[in-house]
Order: sequence, then C-alpha cells, then structure tokens
Amino acid sequence: MFGNLLLQKTTSATLLGATDVAREIPSQKWMNFYTKILTKLGVNSGLRLTVRVDCKVEGGRSIQKVEELKSALRELGLDDRIE
Repeated sequence: MFGNLLLQKTTSATLLGATDVAREIPSQKWMNFYTKILTKLGVNSGLRLTVRVDCKVEGGRSIQKVEELKSALRELGLDDRIE
C-alpha cells in the first residue's frame, strides 16, 4: 500500500456503535481525517489509534533513510523499530 495509511481502532470501548474499525485512507486525505474525525473525538475520550504504514521503496531502503525515519519516530516518542 504505497502512499496509504491503514488506521485501526483497537480499543474495546465502543465508538459510534462499533468496537473495531479499520479503514484504508489515501495519503491525500490524511490531514482531512485528522481534522474532521480525530479532533472531534478529542484526546481525553479514551481513543486509541493504531497506525500501520506499508511502503514500497524503489531501489531498496537506504541506511540513511532508515536512520532518518528512526530519528523522526524517536522525536515523536515512538518505538523506532522498522521492519
């Protein structure tokens, strides 16, 4: 899935009558999803968001690019494992 983000709600609490919701969102709509959906739910609502990014890199992954991605993940306070 190059350029798409798979978003999955994994909390057991119900949201709008659903317990688990998964949608593939095209890259052109990521910011729209944030502004129209996530900001309305709010950070104090108990929402948990799991993000899975699948990316095909032409010519393979360079060590420099992997290190840049790991650094960006750490800056966000996230685990920097890249598989």
